[in-house]
Amino acid sequence: MLNRAGLRCLKPSIFKQTKSNLIINNSNILSVSSRFSKNNDINQSFNNNGFLQSNSKLNSIISLNNNNNNNNIYYKRFYSNENKTNSNEQTKEEKTNNDNNNNNNNNEEDYKEPEQSIGNKKVGNWLLFSCGLVGAMIVIGGITRLTESGLSIVDWKPVVGAIPPITQEEWEAEFEKYKQFPEYKRLNMGMTLSEFKEIFFWEYSHRLLGRVIGVAFFFPFMWYLKKGYINRSLAKKLSVVFLMGGAQGALGWYMVKSGLDEKLIQDRGSDIPRVSQYRLAAHLGSAFVIYMALLWFGLGLVRPSALSPAMVQKLKSAMSTLAQQKSSFTIEKMKKYSHQVSGLIFLTAMSGAFVAGLDAGLVYNTFPKMGHQWIPDDIINPKIKPVYKNMFEHDVTVQFQHRVLATITYGSILALSAFAYRGRLALSPKARLATNCLLVVGTAQVALGITTLLTFVPVSLGAAHQTGSLTLLSVAIWLLHELKKLPK
Repeated sequence: MLNRAGLRCLKPSIFKQTKSNLIINNSNILSVSSRFSKNNDINQSFNNNGFLQSNSKLNSIISLNNNNNNNNIYYKRFYSNENKTNSNEQTKEEKTNNDNNNNNNNNEEDYKEPEQSIGNKKVGNWLLFSCGLVGAMIVIGGITRLTESGLSIVDWKPVVGAIPPITQEEWEAEFEKYKQFPEYKRLNMGMTLSEFKEIFFWEYSHRLLGRVIGVAFFFPFMWYLKKGYINRSLAKKLSVVFLMGGAQGALGWYMVKSGLDEKLIQDRGSDIPRVSQYRLAAHLGSAFVIYMALLWFGLGLVRPSALSPAMVQKLKSAMSTLAQQKSSFTIEKMKKYSHQVSGLIFLTAMSGAFVAGLDAGLVYNTFPKMGHQWIPDDIINPKIKPVYKNMFEHDVTVQFQHRVLATITYGSILALSAFAYRGRLALSPKARLATNCLLVVGTAQVALGITTLLTFVPVSLGAAHQTGSLTLLSVAIWLLHELKKLPK
């Protein structure tokens, strides 16, 4: 047993050595020290040699422990340095990627077109909305003509006429008024009230939409003018457009009246009551002009009015390259040809108004020849004097000239597309897109026109063909707008 007497016999030097050894490693030696201090009751015999032997074993454990700690420190330093190296490499990669992304973003920003102001965008969106309403009115007007509904309302009441017949008595009274005019007496004798309601619907919808357009244009126009979003120059132009819209309603009634007057029908030398093809073309033409004006002004406010400096520099460089290659392509020629193509599209659409007014689409329903001939024998009516009036009053001549104009127009679109492809590097992306769309829509319009002719002009295809002409003209205006921004 280790008692007080045994402890006294221990040499002070040995005790000091043990104490110094215990201090070397606190985490291990303190546990050993506590084990010695807690096991005083254990029966254990020690002598000086034995205690020294135990002390030597303890020193060996401490030495091994220190070696392990040194190894752990080395490994920690090694892996810490390796992690720092990987972290630095990862940081460099992320920095490189960020620089590349920033460069790409900067390049995109350089070529990005300048944005319009909020006021301009609001006015532009309103004008494009009004343009869409006018386009819808043109389409409904075409359906009204194809369904022979244009003469179903025999009076013009700009304000009161907005309220349709509601009761049975009102419908019968409206029907009785219709019976007093040539269309019912010569074409629709025996028509029922329900059949009258069908043709009344299209003419009423056409007139009602005209009133809606007037309201949808006037009040926002006054509001934006008050807010200062519309400058003086644009205000004058839009005022002219508004007056044209009002005159369009009067012109529409002037057209309808030509199909209600017995004397006017006889003067045209026709037994079929229909509106004057001249007045129909004027009515459709003015609607197209209003539509084009609204579309042009709207695009100018919604779309940027200029290209970015970087894009301008790029296009000028491309033009210099084309000039060195002695290419015949120039921006001025592209603009000139595009204006000519747009004019041909409009002219072909106006010739279509004469086709609709004379029902010339029902004369020769073959393609590409008219019957068995390229030029039919009855292309000139000797009764029509002077001869040039055959172009506007003889159905065969009108269909022939519409075919010729459509062919010339489509050929000009193909030529313009080929010319634009030659100088595609000098065109902005939007201008190239507009040129491609013009080619696609033009091809679809030709195919639709041929199909409409071969199927004897059903209402659905006839309306789609008229819509196609409006769409083609819209794309042409878009192209002109994009070409306007290109550097000279």
